[in-house]
Amino acid sequence: MNTGTFAGHVGTAAKLEHTQGGKAVASFSMAIDNGKESNGQKRDPTWIKAVLWEKKAEALAQYITKGKMVVVSGPVSVEAWISRKGNEAQAVIVCTVRELTFGGGGDKPEK
Repeated sequence: MNTGTFAGHVGTAAKLEHTQGGKAVASFSMAIDNGKESNGQKRDPTWIKAVLWEKKAEALAQYITKGKMVVVSGPVSVEAWISRKGNEAQAVIVCTVRELTFGGGGDKPEK
């Protein structure tokens, strides 16, 4: 079974778009904390792309804002490509979200 669960903070707010066929799709980046080295220095996060489709995309995209803590789970894949600069190989982990839970963080107090 190909299912992954990721907990992290939203890096870029969800962007709601529609395919040429009219299906709603929203995607956003997530930073997954990798803890600290033995010397106490923070490790770089792992970045993933999370994708919501149809009703989930339409219902949740507006609430997925930068800094918000979320937990997502669903099928995992890898998108790979060659960069336009320097012809370097690039890749990103992609989670097609089946379940999403909101945690704390990312909300700014009203003034």
